[in-house]
Order: sequence, then C-alpha cells, then structure tokens
Amino acid sequence: MLRVARLAALFSVAALMLMHLPLAAAQSAPIPSQLLNAKTAFIANGGSTSPTLSSAELYSGIYTAVREWGKLILVNTPEEADLIFVATFSAPASDAENGTSFLKPQLTLSVQDPKTRVPLWTVTEYAWPKKAGARAYEGVVAQVRVIAEATHAEKPKVAEPAPVVKKEEPKAAEPKKNTAPRDDSKSETLKKAW
Repeated sequence: MLRVARLAALFSVAALMLMHLPLAAAQSAPIPSQLLNAKTAFIANGGSTSPTLSSAELYSGIYTAVREWGKLILVNTPEEADLIFVATFSAPASDAENGTSFLKPQLTLSVQDPKTRVPLWTVTEYAWPKKAGARAYEGVVAQVRVIAEATHAEKPKVAEPAPVVKKEEPKAAEPKKNTAPRDDSKSETLKKAW
C-alpha cells in the first residue's frame, strides 16, 4: 500500500511539473488547430466501469470542470460543437511485484473532432474521483487547457499544409548564338604577322 502511495505521489508531481514547463520545451510536434481555435464543446459520457463512480457522477464532474474553465461554450449536440470531450473512468487491476494486485484508477478525457470522431488529444489522471473530488476532474481539464491556451502564450507550431510547388516544363533548346563581341585589334595583329 505504501508503494502505491509513493507511485501516486510521483505521478502527481511529474504531471504538475509537465504542466508548468514552457510549452516550447514540452512541445515539439504541432498542436491540432481545432484545439487552438475551438469556441464550443459538447461533453459526452464515455462511461464508468467502477462500481464506486457512476457514469452520471463522471459526466457531472467533467461538465462542471469544463464550464468553470470558461473558454468554451457548452452546446447540446455534437453537430453544434467544435470539440467533443469524452470522459471515461476505469480501475483495472494491476499486478504488484509481490504477487498481490491493486486497482489503478484512470480518469481519461479524450478530445475529439466532431466531424471525424478522431481523438485530437487524450489525457489521463490517475486518481479516484470519489476521494480527490473536483480536483480529479479539474486535473484532466487543466491538462487540455494548457494545450488549448498555448496559442495565447507562445504561438506554437500549428499543422499547416505543405506548400504547393509548381513544376516548370523544360524549355525547348534554342540554337546557340555567338554573342561574344569581336575584338578587331587581335585580327589586325594576326594579319600583320603574316
């Protein structure tokens, strides 16, 4: 049990450190432009497999955390949204080194494109929402918030289409002309030598 507490503390400290790194240092790939430009969001309930946390509690916690963020207007249908937030919670059993198993809580928030349903960003908080309360939900939303608000801080690279390069057709070969100027003084010298 002590080992689990140490690991949880280590993960929490690492997550906090990563959240406070300058985005340029932590970010090397482009951020999806939908995350940076979104104005509206739809919250979807991905469900909970834990008997200690209902799907309704999960949905309510994520909904409240996104609403309190204040950047996005929450809409009632995915068709109206720029982003879809899908929250899930599970607590799969993990094997410890000594042969005993323990439950590893995973509160996951996936941010999806509403048109394609492709995940744009996914974050996981290893916390029991019942014990951590609102902090667990705020933790996953804060991780998305750091990325989504990066555009205001340092203008990160946004994925842009590759430039179109036009190929020029080869020109037809033109006959070479002798364009060198004639030097008559050399020809006069040659005539005199003969």
